[in-house]
Amino acid sequence: MTEKRMAQWERFCALMAPEQQELERRAALCRELWPEDCALALKTSDELREDTFLFQLPWDMEQTYQPVHFDNGIDWGYILNGDGEFTFQMNRHRYWISLGQAYALTGNEAYAECFVRQLLDWLDKEPWREEAGSTTWRTLDAGLRADYWVRAMALCAHSPAVTPEVAERFLDGLEAHAVRLGTNPRTGFSKKSNWGVMEYTGLYVIAWILDRPDDLERARFFLREALHTQIMDDGMQWEASPMYHNEVLASYLEVLRVADIWNDELFDGEELDLIRRAAFATMNLQTPAHHQPMVGDSDDTDVRDLLSEAALLYEDGELKAGAFERLDFESIWLFGAEGDRRYQAIPTIPSEEHVTELSDSGQVVLRSGWDAHADWLYFKNGPLGGGHGHQDKLHVSLWLGGEEVLTDCGRFTYTDTSMRYELKSSAMHNVPMIGKEEYSDSADSWIYQALPQAMPNRVCRKGEFFFVEGSHTGYAEKGVLVCRRVVSIGMDVFLINDSWIGPQPEEVSQRFHFGENITLTPEEQGVAGAGRACRFSMRTFAQGKAVLPELETAPIARHYNLLDETAALTARAARCSAMTTVIVRRRTGSPVRVIPQTVDNDAYLHALTEQEAEGYQIEADGRRYAVVFLHHDVGNTEDHNGICGVYGLGRTMVCDLDKTPQRMTVLQW
Repeated sequence: MTEKRMAQWERFCALMAPEQQELERRAALCRELWPEDCALALKTSDELREDTFLFQLPWDMEQTYQPVHFDNGIDWGYILNGDGEFTFQMNRHRYWISLGQAYALTGNEAYAECFVRQLLDWLDKEPWREEAGSTTWRTLDAGLRADYWVRAMALCAHSPAVTPEVAERFLDGLEAHAVRLGTNPRTGFSKKSNWGVMEYTGLYVIAWILDRPDDLERARFFLREALHTQIMDDGMQWEASPMYHNEVLASYLEVLRVADIWNDELFDGEELDLIRRAAFATMNLQTPAHHQPMVGDSDDTDVRDLLSEAALLYEDGELKAGAFERLDFESIWLFGAEGDRRYQAIPTIPSEEHVTELSDSGQVVLRSGWDAHADWLYFKNGPLGGGHGHQDKLHVSLWLGGEEVLTDCGRFTYTDTSMRYELKSSAMHNVPMIGKEEYSDSADSWIYQALPQAMPNRVCRKGEFFFVEGSHTGYAEKGVLVCRRVVSIGMDVFLINDSWIGPQPEEVSQRFHFGENITLTPEEQGVAGAGRACRFSMRTFAQGKAVLPELETAPIARHYNLLDETAALTARAARCSAMTTVIVRRRTGSPVRVIPQTVDNDAYLHALTEQEAEGYQIEADGRRYAVVFLHHDVGNTEDHNGICGVYGLGRTMVCDLDKTPQRMTVLQW
């Protein structure tokens, strides 16, 4: 090993590689707190020792369910089932961290030896060359790989398998990555894409280890530029996919960790606040299962590990309230037993906010609480966000009592196949449509033929009554504006009112998709739904007239490469400009009644037409409510309107008929 490499290696070992005693402390802590994660790390590592690759770590971006075994040497450019994503995932080398963890957990040198063997094999077979730039040497994967190499080597550095020759080749390999990342030919793309954050995180890590000041400044510059470019004011990464938002957040958290190790004050106060806001966006969107919403190109993944790391780095008790009680498995390996001690010392500050509005990304959440048995209503109507966005404007998801009722259908694949297009389409989301017509078709796997705008959402909460409204211009060429109003009464009654404003379409429809545990049964007036714990009824009306929906099935993909089937329904109506679906939770066995009512004007003593207004009286579990939707502005002789003898001045109004005095609560003036 040259003198220069020796100095770099010694510095790496001193700053980033835990001593044996500390490794044993981390291993003991993980065995105590996270036995399932330990088992997964050992399973992954045992498969790797046999040159078998199965990508099922929680944050593997493209998970697999078909093991790939190499009998005669590893083919690092292997493509599984025609999907190049296997190649990309394989060449990120995240699984080598599992080998380091298995080595620390067991003390078995075979795991460190496997890491060294595969590292040298990759270095021998995959030197940088131009033709590999779109396969094993994509800049995205090179950035991730560089950081993962460092994390894996930090856990194996004191093994006899890591000889001076191995250490030198490891550092030489990092230098090749520095050259590749430092000469990134698409800097404009990197500034606006999740790619750039992951690319320059890798370069930032390498630049410190190899003492490359020019690369360090380049990484600092682009990490700051990407932060200001990509993170919206509400904290969301612009690409409209919670998973890629969280991948970007994970990279910035890693940069903060490495910056602390090397005593680098990389970000100013404003930038630190942007990263913190991104962590809060993750926390505020999480489902009762503590997972990210499965919208856009997102998998059904637990986010508490990210929030644990963010809470530790920021010493933030509010973030900790959305995270694990103890430091998560991966963070223990990164921050050690001392990190867990510091984490425990952070006082948990539970959030008292039950309404989250992320206005820039068009996301709204209403929740009954923050525990695993909470109710959760999610509304999405924002910008497309690029290739990872789906046609999900006005989408609604719903959990009742910690059980998923209405869901998104996931992504499944990036290949140019019919399933990719189907799962991106509006028909696979809980949205209003004109018949079966998409409001923007796909041009290819990543591009859409049009970019219709989402209009800003309106949110109101008054006591137990909640309201959100959004609209979009997807059918503007037909002269139609689609508008959705959602009213929640407590977390027991939900009204989803859609209107098609403009020329009356030949047919309109509402689509709904359900969690796999939900069973739907036709009823005389609608549909009954039942899960493991929750029960509900659904009634649909087209301008006040009952509509019986069509029960169907639809594909659902909670993870990449994993496809299942779930219940769905479609409600259709001809020559209609408004539809309303009412979902009522059934807490008792008492019947549910949803009674359409003619909306009357109390000032001028006349009835409004069904095209002008809808009224519904809802009776369930011994309670009675009146809801009014006006389909035009309030004024002229159509101003003081209502049903059940209760009136008000508003476009969207609710009344608890069991309260005295009876009075309409205006949710939208």
